[in-house]
Amino acid sequence: MSPITTKTLALVVIVAIIAITLGVLVGYYISRPAEVTTPTAPAKVKMAFIFPGSVTDTAWNEAGYRAMEAFRGKHPEIEVAWVQGVYDPAQIESTIRSYVQQGYNLVVGVGFQFGEPMAKIAKEVSGDVYFLAIAGAPQYIGPRVSVADVRTDQSGFIVGYLMAKLSKTKSMAFVAGMAVAELSRSEVGQRKGILYAGYNPDEVYHVYYVGDFHDVVKAKLGTSSLIEQYKVDVVKAMGDGVQLGAISAAKEKGVYVSMSGTYHPEIYPEGTFLYEVWHWEVVFEQWYQDYKSGALKNGGKTYWLSLENGGLELINGPMVPKDLWSEVQSLIEKIKKGEIDTGFKP
Repeated sequence: MSPITTKTLALVVIVAIIAITLGVLVGYYISRPAEVTTPTAPAKVKMAFIFPGSVTDTAWNEAGYRAMEAFRGKHPEIEVAWVQGVYDPAQIESTIRSYVQQGYNLVVGVGFQFGEPMAKIAKEVSGDVYFLAIAGAPQYIGPRVSVADVRTDQSGFIVGYLMAKLSKTKSMAFVAGMAVAELSRSEVGQRKGILYAGYNPDEVYHVYYVGDFHDVVKAKLGTSSLIEQYKVDVVKAMGDGVQLGAISAAKEKGVYVSMSGTYHPEIYPEGTFLYEVWHWEVVFEQWYQDYKSGALKNGGKTYWLSLENGGLELINGPMVPKDLWSEVQSLIEKIKKGEIDTGFKP
């Protein structure tokens, strides 16, 4: 065999070996199962709501609870937990800490008393954790803490105007839990509304702060006293159990009353002239969207319920004449446009 032939044969053998090897490798990679890449699921948002009182109080707590349920119904992707009756400061702090330790990254406290402990705990936590204090004071706003409140000056203006128009004795009253946040703001608005109706609030308007949100008996006795002493025939009630006490007295005495927070026409249908409904789900939605967009990383802020954003809803009772309610609708539009001073500016 010639050298050329030998070299040629060797080359053919080498090429054949390479071809066989490549075939085996290609066959292996073609025949083996394809690797499946499982996308990493985003961490589930966990949101906790803490209520200071009973969620069946027909007022503050129930308004927050109903809003929570409305929000939860819209966002099934969020894991929601809630607890009621957390009023004591020490209990509030321990409850917040417990939720954070359980991995809840959005914590809502439905009451002014949540601002301070949230601001304290916010300085200690790390990661994706944020707090919202409903009716919290602006001083507690921080890198992780936002607050929310309701423009009760707007609704209060309408209440005051209606009280002045409906009262036959021209003696009206405001019975509330404590002079804080939305309650004192409502008083300011009511005074403006009474004045707009042509009456001096210092002469026809009586205010009684019970000093407690849950003392139903004291609220009832105080309301009865105002009715008997000053011939009050129209009452605005506000504040958890206080509202129940005031409505009970108004019902017994046969005078008109306005509810705050929720719509419960079955309680006193023949005497409730206005239902002031607070839709906190408007704020919950805004806050959650800010969380999703990353806006909360820039720091907390104040959110408002108002007539403009639909967070405040006013529903009239059957004793309000149609022409008077038409006047009210006109006033509401003027308030929205900023044409009426309700006594407060955010």
